[in-house]
Amino acid sequence: MPSERKVLLQENHRRSFTSTLIIVEQLLIEIEDLMVSQYKTCCFEIKNDLDSEKISHNLKVIEEARKQICNLAEKYNTDMRTQSMQRIIDVKKTKIWEILCDAKSKKQKGFGEFPLKLIKEFDEDIEELMNIAEKIKY
Repeated sequence: MPSERKVLLQENHRRSFTSTLIIVEQLLIEIEDLMVSQYKTCCFEIKNDLDSEKISHNLKVIEEARKQICNLAEKYNTDMRTQSMQRIIDVKKTKIWEILCDAKSKKQKGFGEFPLKLIKEFDEDIEELMNIAEKIKY
């Protein structure tokens, strides 16, 4: 039941609480997505070890949590943020680039000396993946 009472937080607290609710909501979306979607990946497998009863229960709990987030957002007058899909993709592409740069052979020294005969091929393979990822448009 939505709260009738409005609470006015200071700007700093409202901004912080808005960010908190956004993060929790995004995590709930990720959990829901994992339970209802199947992913085909090359490097990891998500073993669905939840039975349908638990999944159904969790989906109901997630919906309940979303309603509570909406109630709290209304009660504490948090800011509605509009997120640009372009910006989200740009940020994720940047993160991919950073991770791949850190995977190159010269950054692997903390794991021991990288085999000299593999450096060129390894770095070229990473560059190829970086170039492919760069093709994602927004």
